[in-house]
Amino acid sequence: MKKRIYSIIAVAIAVTVWHAMPAFAAKIDVGGDLRARAYYVQSQDFTKTGDANWLDARFRLDAKVSQGMTTGVLQVDFLNASMANDGDTTGNLVLGNDTGHSYALVGVRQAYLAVNFPAATVIGGRYEVKLGNGLVMNDTADLVAVAAPIGPVNLLVGYLLLGEDDAPATNSGPRGAGDDTAFAVNAGIKDIAGSGFGADLFVVAAALNSVSVALDPTNTQNDTKLQVIGLTGNGKVGPADVAAEVDIFRGDVGLSATQSGNFKGSNFLLSGSMPAGPVGLNAAILYASGQDTSPTSKDVNINTIDGDFRASNILVRDDFNNHEGVTSIGGGSMVSSYVVGGKGLQAIKAAVTLPSMKGAGMTHTPEVGLVWAQTSEDVVFTSKKSSDLGVEVYANTNCVVDKNLSANIGVAYLAAGDALGSEDTSGNFISPDDQLKLEASLTFHF
Repeated sequence: MKKRIYSIIAVAIAVTVWHAMPAFAAKIDVGGDLRARAYYVQSQDFTKTGDANWLDARFRLDAKVSQGMTTGVLQVDFLNASMANDGDTTGNLVLGNDTGHSYALVGVRQAYLAVNFPAATVIGGRYEVKLGNGLVMNDTADLVAVAAPIGPVNLLVGYLLLGEDDAPATNSGPRGAGDDTAFAVNAGIKDIAGSGFGADLFVVAAALNSVSVALDPTNTQNDTKLQVIGLTGNGKVGPADVAAEVDIFRGDVGLSATQSGNFKGSNFLLSGSMPAGPVGLNAAILYASGQDTSPTSKDVNINTIDGDFRASNILVRDDFNNHEGVTSIGGGSMVSSYVVGGKGLQAIKAAVTLPSMKGAGMTHTPEVGLVWAQTSEDVVFTSKKSSDLGVEVYANTNCVVDKNLSANIGVAYLAAGDALGSEDTSGNFISPDDQLKLEASLTFHF
């Protein structure tokens, strides 16, 4: 009898636990992508002997675990190259090296917790931060942030740790110049007064102590401060979708142990797209300030066109910064290198998106574009100076095989301007060779 009672109790407990499990179980979502790309570039360094070709790959895994009011996110790149000849630290591994050896290359791109309180969400960990249209910052940073709606305004306030340099190293005590930190505030409004137009205002106040040391290793001043104010607007103007952004950079920088200078820089972006019959028209104007080379100037140009921003195949793109985008044109990334200086960029783009078409079992959406660009400050050679970067013609097609598999094929030709030239040891100017670039990628999304 007792055995029967115990059996009934055990079954009852099992049934109760079984029915209660969904209430206590975490929701787990896993996804990601596997991307492989191939390149051939004629005159990659704008010389006759500068041809290059390579393959690269990236495997990205995303995991999100939600339970109750808390969500944990992990994003890992399993081909996070860390060797100089095998790519960089962005998750793009150049293939063909170390044949027969294991790729022991794993990088954690995001790892954070988000706790959803009734009035606000608190975020802590390594998180992807995008300010405005992503010109100034569209990258991951270690942070603690609070996001909350205040009436029609979506407000985000965060403390970012951009660089850690004064933590004890192997318990040997503090070292280096101190931390690089920033406070950031982003206030955004969507659909202002029902107009379909939205705006964002962001302010960043950063202490970039590593910049002073990079300019002068003997500098121990902690007086390098940077302020950034950005204003963006996105919405419809008649039939056109328009995006605009203005960024202003100001601050103080320790040029040496005894001399200080001023940060100055600016970005401007205006882009738009609209239908014109069966095709789509796209245009963009991009400006990034350059370094004043006057010998009496104490101004240090610092701005950034973030690595994820792309407007063409050659002139406004670099495959190995971040995921894709511009490397240190007009300055450097606030998050990574804080490279100062640079000659800046001025570019105008016009493109046409053709109607989608089917062929070879795929749906193709081609785009053909034209880009003109020059530097904002002259590139000075011994015998001449020039700001002309050239004119690029490109054609890309996005190919959708099914909902999980897509491909991209691109070709571009750059008539190189003199600013991309060089000079020999005697100071004689060497004209740049034009560049031809072919590329193809295949991406499996899951």
